[in-house]
Amino acid sequence: MNICSQIKVGFVILMVCSRIVAAQSNRSNDSTVAKRDPYTIVVTVGGGLSYYSTHLGVPPGLEQVDVSRFGVPATVRAMWYPDHRLRLGLETGWTTMYSYRALANGQRSQVYVSAIPMLLVFSMPLAWLSGTERSLARRLSLTGGTGVYRIQSRLNYAGIVDARRYSLGWMMAGAYTQPIGRRIRVATELKWYDATATEDAVFGLQLQVVWRAFSW
Repeated sequence: MNICSQIKVGFVILMVCSRIVAAQSNRSNDSTVAKRDPYTIVVTVGGGLSYYSTHLGVPPGLEQVDVSRFGVPATVRAMWYPDHRLRLGLETGWTTMYSYRALANGQRSQVYVSAIPMLLVFSMPLAWLSGTERSLARRLSLTGGTGVYRIQSRLNYAGIVDARRYSLGWMMAGAYTQPIGRRIRVATELKWYDATATEDAVFGLQLQVVWRAFSW
């Protein structure tokens, strides 16, 4: 075999090897693109202060009425964080709606109303506003949901009478989350609960602990 033939054979071998390497590289890149980010279950527990923000209907004929619109709510939320922005979860807890004391026919009486939300919630971070790692937008999120409220009322007047009813409703919230460890974060959340059927609504401010329970 002369030198020209050897050069041609070597060139062909070089071309075949380069195509094999390119094909393997493309397959590796495709597998990297297809690989998803981890899924995470995140549990949030919090409490704070609430304010009953709608009209409070006190029955006529009562005297020395003392109304309290403030309460101390508690929240438990479990969220699934997939490898995209939209998150899905469940929320429950307990919140005071309102209470009042009064004199009815000269006898002391008291009414206390609270609610237990049972909601399907969705959450989304505002990360698309900025791509930098330490930007404020990456720590802000919006949450909304809908479901059922269990409204509980207690009347203390010549005995105790408890009543319960269910109301459809919704919730909206905005939160700021601050990392303090690899799996623990703290958050401040402004929240609006609205039980539409009973026309009860509460505005709340909560301090929350956010725990990344596990990932897969």
